[in-house]
Amino acid sequence: MNLALIPLTIMLLLNDTTHLPSNLMSTQKPMINSDQPTTQKCKIIVDEYDALLMWNDLKYLRNYESDTKGLERGKKVGEVSFKVNGNVCLGYRIKNGDATWAEIGTPIYQVKGYSEKFRLFVGNELYEAKENPDAKKIGDLFDISGKVKKVTLEYIDKNDKVYSVDLSDEDTSQFAAEFLSLDHVPFKKIYKRLPPKPQEYTVIIYLHDGSSFRILYWPKENAFTRGYGNDKIKKIIVDYVDQLAKKAQSHK
Repeated sequence: MNLALIPLTIMLLLNDTTHLPSNLMSTQKPMINSDQPTTQKCKIIVDEYDALLMWNDLKYLRNYESDTKGLERGKKVGEVSFKVNGNVCLGYRIKNGDATWAEIGTPIYQVKGYSEKFRLFVGNELYEAKENPDAKKIGDLFDISGKVKKVTLEYIDKNDKVYSVDLSDEDTSQFAAEFLSLDHVPFKKIYKRLPPKPQEYTVIIYLHDGSSFRILYWPKENAFTRGYGNDKIKKIIVDYVDQLAKKAQSHK
């Protein structure tokens, strides 16, 4: 047998929790005809992409941590047309209708109350847009205006101990308004400007329907994974960063 099955997962600092193989974003020429996926002549079969969907030219990533019990399916907008994992060679370029883990025929639904460009249900699983090239403001990507219930800042030390603090109601309201008004900047541009091993925090945004999502934040650079904070954002967060630092110090 001349086929090699080699796991390939490259970890990136996308939330968010985001893991994407680099060849999904590669400009290299595919080893196969992308219109007719086949592994018959592969030297490397890719089978460890993270959970991703390509739909209407946008890439969506599965939100593994959110509570979805309060979310409702909206209109069915289509179905998964091709399962990528285990079925493509290294260098395959993902297309509309492709999903990495969902099976062919898995229904795709709108999420009631949210823009299709932000959230979709793939079967029973919640997916959220990774980027939107048309977004000018962060609020154009995250359709959460008027929906934010609570914001939590989280820090994980080198021993993997987790420290967290909730923003006050007043600070939550101010943070949400300022955050959504920030200019949207693609993560690639932000990542290139980050120093090696920057101090990293996670902002968890909880919505009134019980769902939530995470974004990374670097206090010194006042940068999120989707844009740069302004002076008001920094003023709001700096006190909570200090609180977490004191918590972490007290446990040493």
